[in-house]
Amino acid sequence: MLTKNIKNFEKDGIIKIKFNKNAILNIKNLKSKIKKKFNKEFKKNSFEKFHISVSPNKINKIRLEIINYLNTQKKLTRQIYQGLCPFMDKILGEDIVSQRFINLGLQMPNDDNKPEFHKDTPLSSMYEVVVWVPLVNCYKSMCMSLIPKKFQDEAEHLLEVNNPESIYKFVKKKGKLINVPFGEAVIFNANIFHYPHVNKTNDTRWSLNIRYKNLFTPYGHRNLLDYYSILKNSSVVQMNIN
Repeated sequence: MLTKNIKNFEKDGIIKIKFNKNAILNIKNLKSKIKKKFNKEFKKNSFEKFHISVSPNKINKIRLEIINYLNTQKKLTRQIYQGLCPFMDKILGEDIVSQRFINLGLQMPNDDNKPEFHKDTPLSSMYEVVVWVPLVNCYKSMCMSLIPKKFQDEAEHLLEVNNPESIYKFVKKKGKLINVPFGEAVIFNANIFHYPHVNKTNDTRWSLNIRYKNLFTPYGHRNLLDYYSILKNSSVVQMNIN
């Protein structure tokens, strides 16, 4: 399975992988902590029904508060990474940096305030991967459409033309809309175009996104010390740090 996943990732720049049992337990514990910390905002509703508790004009303020809380959980980026190994080690190597601050996506049903069709480079490095972690079952329009590597030139051209109707038709025809149940993650290269949809379901979408890359690959337009933290080093690097 590992070899097959690596081949598929190298082919498309996109893969869906199930977390190991420890990581799933850690993410469940994280959800419990969030619900306890923000009990007043949840009002006894589930994560999926969070939109019943919170008015749309307050959602961004609460999202930022939850992001601040997430970034007090110092082991989280490591737990997410380890939960996807050995795949992550195989594609990135032994010397790994992670995004310093975890981001949270929180999208209410029918909220059209979403990012446009885009890719994360050149701001991010093309040698970086994004790990997209749903905190609820994500299906249909709760998910992103990701454009496989072989269609990237076509996607680049459409972005330059900037015709929303043509982009939507292209995404519908060539994009991969991947349903991601809780306990799994989508990993994609930062150079892959993606299209977030308006959430047309009756559930609130919760998702984390965290970036990882090899310490010794180019950094795009981001600064190593400002944006990343060292997650782990190979023995030869650690030997020369000490």
